[in-house]
Amino acid sequence: MPGIVGVVAPLARDEVSPLLERMADALEADARFHRSLHCENGIGLARVGLPFGSTESQPVWNAAATVGLVMEGEVFDLSGERQALLDIGVRLSGGTAAEVLLELYLRHGEDFVRRLNGAFALAIWDRRTRRLLIANDRLGLVPLYYARTKRGLSFGSGVRAVLADPRVPRAVDKVALAEFLTFDHALHDRTLVEDVRLLPQASVLTYRAGVVKIHPYWRLEYEHTVPYLPEPEAIERLLFLLRQGTERMAAAGDERQGLLLSGGLDSRLLLALLCDAMPARQLVSYTWGLRNCDDERYAREASRAAGVAHRFLELPSDWLLHKAMEGVRITDGLGNIVNLHALATAEAVVQETRIIYKGFMGDAMLGYAVQLPFWGDYEERDRIRAHFESYLGLGVITFRLAEHADLFTPSFQRAVGDSVVAEMDKGMRASRSNQLANQRLFFDLTQRVPRMTLHGVEVVRSRAMVRLPFCDNDLVEFMTVIPPGLQHERQLVTKAFVQAYPHLAKIPYTHTGLPMLACARDLRLRAGRLVRWHLERRGLGWAVGPEQRPYHRYDVWFREGLRPWVERTLLSPQAVERGYFRPDQVRNIVAEHMAGANHTVKLGALLSIELWHRMFID
Repeated sequence: MPGIVGVVAPLARDEVSPLLERMADALEADARFHRSLHCENGIGLARVGLPFGSTESQPVWNAAATVGLVMEGEVFDLSGERQALLDIGVRLSGGTAAEVLLELYLRHGEDFVRRLNGAFALAIWDRRTRRLLIANDRLGLVPLYYARTKRGLSFGSGVRAVLADPRVPRAVDKVALAEFLTFDHALHDRTLVEDVRLLPQASVLTYRAGVVKIHPYWRLEYEHTVPYLPEPEAIERLLFLLRQGTERMAAAGDERQGLLLSGGLDSRLLLALLCDAMPARQLVSYTWGLRNCDDERYAREASRAAGVAHRFLELPSDWLLHKAMEGVRITDGLGNIVNLHALATAEAVVQETRIIYKGFMGDAMLGYAVQLPFWGDYEERDRIRAHFESYLGLGVITFRLAEHADLFTPSFQRAVGDSVVAEMDKGMRASRSNQLANQRLFFDLTQRVPRMTLHGVEVVRSRAMVRLPFCDNDLVEFMTVIPPGLQHERQLVTKAFVQAYPHLAKIPYTHTGLPMLACARDLRLRAGRLVRWHLERRGLGWAVGPEQRPYHRYDVWFREGLRPWVERTLLSPQAVERGYFRPDQVRNIVAEHMAGANHTVKLGALLSIELWHRMFID
């Protein structure tokens, strides 16, 4: 996976160099990636990049060679900043993003990051003051991890890169492990290693003379009061910002570009927006899953209606045997392997295109989790309960709190205590809002999106450049002033889509299996459901086939072709004796699944944890 790595320590250049090489190797050892490494006494900086896109040598330096910058990612809409620099006489040798960002830093100091719109991580070394600065984008879309050592700091775009520094201890963070097994992701800045932390979203970290300082340069804010905006005006403004964000990221030129297209709303909306921003012939959509699944059928039909070429990539039932370890490595053990399906087909996608668009974050930002129980002011003891039950209702809790006592050993439970609930509560309270809907929206964008949903981006990013138009700064800020009532059941974005793209809204989507607007097809499908209901009441449901066709069947695959691998991995003495889990309970979970229960997500999480231990702890 592309990214940056670095180390500051009282080491000679010939000691820094092999350490930096190890860190770069740990981040991504594949020979396809190009490397730029810089070492001198006390400091090493490196970038590991894809073999296309920006392949410039880094760091880029100022004219006096006193300040250097490395970066990974993209910054959009830089033309104005670039022109402003030229207007004041700044010489830009190539005008690359890294060069522009360095000049902005030299003129505006740390505040330069406030001006940036994109997905990036960067590091700046100032030889004059011997100070390191690292920073990320507003949403933390290019993760950056760091660890303090006795006399220095190591950082990188993966926990594995930081762990390549032998001075970093490898003690497992039990709270992070418990959080992952509860929410399918860790919370706040935790990783599976106690001493390695995630740089928070929209943060600047500075290190000088052994002192680390971290401060936010921007904050996601859901206001207590918002300006009144009539629904038609809100729809118009939303459509404008969606189009603007897509146009900012749409690549110029004739290069073929790809879209990961499911049967859902977000990727279909992005399909329509991209066709507004570029010729349809320049775009190709990709759908992976089981043959004739709902996603394939709806995505193929939507692509045809948009005039876009479509490719279906079948998801092999045994792909985890070949790719699970890579997925665990890329996500540093905090990505549930049953959520990393994009990795199974990524190689096929990049045979045609090097730029991939995803409808990432549309659900979290545009109201997917806003539910009716959030309309109310609750007693303190009921507030967190309402949030937990909302998570349960959406099926995004792996092990319920009530299951912890059966799963975890007594010593593990004592070590974790009530940290899981306390840290979730902390994440909700950080919204500084009393409105439960706003707490949940804030939590999803600051916790679930960067700590879980982003893993699907990272595995694709290991093969291609990934662009995320729904993460545009202006769009994100606009959605923070939309009242929860307009977001409930995704009303605002659905109405905007229906108004702007009715020809695509007539095609069913996976959330309901129905079109998004009233039409003849909607009536036919509803009539068919009524017929199905009567047949099922008479025991004849088999005659009409399944109502829904999912894009994967991990539940079946774990019982059949993957069963020996699952049992060999989770039931080995090495796994059951780690001291985290009660061995009998793990055996029960596996046995129940093999007997017909569906513990797919639980097994996926346990497999991720075990495989990560074998790679990085054992």
